[in-house]
Amino acid sequence: MSRAPWVLAIIAAATPAAAEPWHATVEAGAEIDSNVRRIEIRPGGAAPEAAPLVRAQGELSRRAARGPLRAVVRGLVGARTVVAGAVDGEDVLTAAIDAAAERDAGDRLAVIARATHYDVVPLGDVGASRAFASSGADLGLRLDGDAGRRATVTAGLRRLRYKPDVDFDWVGPVAAIAVGDELWRGADEASLELRGAYRVERRGYRGRAYADGCAPGEPRTAACVVPTDEARADLYHTVAVDLTYTGERVLAATYQLIGNDSSSFGSSFVRHRLTLAATTPAPGRLFVTASVTGQYDRYLDPLLVASDVAAQGFESIDDDNRSSVSVRVARALSACWQLEARAAFYADAFSADDRRFRRLLIYAGLTWERARDGE
Repeated sequence: MSRAPWVLAIIAAATPAAAEPWHATVEAGAEIDSNVRRIEIRPGGAAPEAAPLVRAQGELSRRAARGPLRAVVRGLVGARTVVAGAVDGEDVLTAAIDAAAERDAGDRLAVIARATHYDVVPLGDVGASRAFASSGADLGLRLDGDAGRRATVTAGLRRLRYKPDVDFDWVGPVAAIAVGDELWRGADEASLELRGAYRVERRGYRGRAYADGCAPGEPRTAACVVPTDEARADLYHTVAVDLTYTGERVLAATYQLIGNDSSSFGSSFVRHRLTLAATTPAPGRLFVTASVTGQYDRYLDPLLVASDVAAQGFESIDDDNRSSVSVRVARALSACWQLEARAAFYADAFSADDRRFRRLLIYAGLTWERARDGE
């Protein structure tokens, strides 16, 4: 693992505590995973394996302000391990660091900077198939307008290292623009906000691009995929629109359109993803959050290459990029302690081939949370 995030974390922890608020969270619990290897069900293929796991995660953040300069540093460490069954390669550690700063450059203009690193480290001799490290750095401007309007423009560089196969390592520039507008605010402080964003990345891969080696009209099989002497390069676009109502309940709808234009045969696709979510108080001092995500993928070539890897966003170890239904129930036990339970079901609801994906997660755990302002 790179030492850079730990250096930043040490610097953040050593910052004088005068007037710097901090926030800490620790979570631990047990989980049942019906498809711990994330296997696609296909004729003659391996069957999914269920396994019990334990997971724990801790996060610490600090904020600082010195005149027109504001900064925040967040650090995260987590672990997940299988506690029964002969399942190798699924025990991992995760570590992340996120450092952001902004400086006022006028009444409504601010210069912003951010650096991030996320690392998944396999435990044991068998490497986890989803082990990766992702880093990024961005600079940009934010403009604050009237009535809750805001616009942000950023540009930077991102790098991904996929540990099981270096051919999927990539690095490239990224640019993004995001706008937000508060459409309505009621007398009871309820509000309706609309946000939109566009992001484009040019991903230069370490591996070679593939070409279609079969004749026109010939059935496409794996034999059609032939390597070339050119490095693979993708242009990855993301458009997102988000509408959020905040009141006694929080209701949100998010639509994402993702397009990948790849120089490698079988790796170009268009993805539509719609998520509806709601958070509401419930009897017994419970808070319930429910979400439904529908996703439809259309691959632009007649043959998909390395589908298990091509469809992954590598944002976290739980990002399956599938349609899903999830429910989270939480209850505060005290000012610092909270009990929560989560259930999520993932499926490829719109698959057009003979492969199927099903995965059920059930989790229960305790969360400790505390915030403190500096003196």
